[in-house]
Amino acid sequence: MMKYNLYLISLFFMLISVSTCAQQTAGLTLAQAWELAYQNYAGLMAKDAQLQEAYYAKKEVQSRSLPQIQLQLQNSYGTFAGSNGAFFPVPGVFNVNGTKSDHAGSPAANTFGSVLADWKFFEFGRQRKTIAAAGYKVQEAQSGYDAAKLSLQAKVTSLYIGILYANSNLTWADQQVKRVKEILELTVSLADAGLKPGADTALAASSYLLAVASKNEWAGKYNAGQINFSEVVPGTSVLLPQQSFMHYQTLHILPDSISSNHPYLQILDQQVRYNEVQSTLASKKALPSLSLLGGLSARGSGIYTAGTVEKNWSAGFNNIAHNYLIGIGLTWNLSNIYTGSPEKKRTAKTLQSSKFNYDLQKLQMNIAIQAINSRTDQQLKQVKNIHLALAKAQQAYELYLSRYESGLINLTELLQIQSLLQQVEKNSIEVQQEFWNLLIRRAELSGDFNYLFNQF
Repeated sequence: MMKYNLYLISLFFMLISVSTCAQQTAGLTLAQAWELAYQNYAGLMAKDAQLQEAYYAKKEVQSRSLPQIQLQLQNSYGTFAGSNGAFFPVPGVFNVNGTKSDHAGSPAANTFGSVLADWKFFEFGRQRKTIAAAGYKVQEAQSGYDAAKLSLQAKVTSLYIGILYANSNLTWADQQVKRVKEILELTVSLADAGLKPGADTALAASSYLLAVASKNEWAGKYNAGQINFSEVVPGTSVLLPQQSFMHYQTLHILPDSISSNHPYLQILDQQVRYNEVQSTLASKKALPSLSLLGGLSARGSGIYTAGTVEKNWSAGFNNIAHNYLIGIGLTWNLSNIYTGSPEKKRTAKTLQSSKFNYDLQKLQMNIAIQAINSRTDQQLKQVKNIHLALAKAQQAYELYLSRYESGLINLTELLQIQSLLQQVEKNSIEVQQEFWNLLIRRAELSGDFNYLFNQF
């Protein structure tokens, strides 16, 4: 019974240690890398700031449709020659004048304050179109953010798979070192036994040193990949899972067309819409604006109704008079009638250019995804064939190694077979890397990274 309990306790701690080890070596998934990049990449943060800027710019444009209220307060000292009447001398101020005084040449203190409301209530749709244009700028900024996020997703995926690629090459180089070292040790033992010439040892040693040099090269590239990855995902060293690089799930080829909702197209589409509004605004620029005007004022002076004048500064707060003024105003810049023609032509050409850019971008993306789908279909066949070739090459190497040990072939023939196996292994890595690069590009064009998400 005691032994049984000890066995259960040992099994329990073994399961805990295995679980802990699995958690430590699980590595960083591609989805986790995306999220870390979204949170820390400065380029994406800049796009988010531009989106917020466009949002506040729209709010600013909307606020211009509200009545504009202006306040003026002043205290002055001077002569008061004038005539009767009331008018709006400048925006924000209206003026009321009374009867002439016989003492107009004498200076007096004055106090004045006014509040004026100016509401452009009818501009032939210009204000509404201006708000719509600001809305398209917000949508363009949103599409720019989505496009930057998609581009970042592709960049992170490329760097992520680049590390797996470098690690696969490092593993491949390490296998070559072990394989050639095995040949070197075999040639040394056969040469010591007098079964093979000593030159075989030198030839095998040369091949071994070349394999070590190749391993050193890929170790450097792997470390460089980790450093480049830190640009988008912070951290000095990231443990990545390796089992997925040389294996892939069943792949279904997507339709050969690009969605009109793709962020890369939406940016240009919003530019077209914005330019359409600008073209409409240019045609309406020659029309007038109608405004409702209203104001309140209070003024005082040292001039009394009898015509006497008090020159003290404090006298400016005497004889306070309150007034109001309301009216309708029409503002019409008549020069826009003949100067607006070049602007209308310019905005029309800008609109035409933006439409051509949209059509070109859509055509290029559709052509690109069709070409990639065609290449991907052939690449899948190549991956399958290269895996079969690799299995055959490994079998051949084992047979030739046994024949060399038996003295049936020389070292040169064995090294040729080893070189062939090495090349097939390297080709399998390169073909797999090209396959992933095609899928990254296709995912970016389609805006769908689900396959790569499930793979890594």
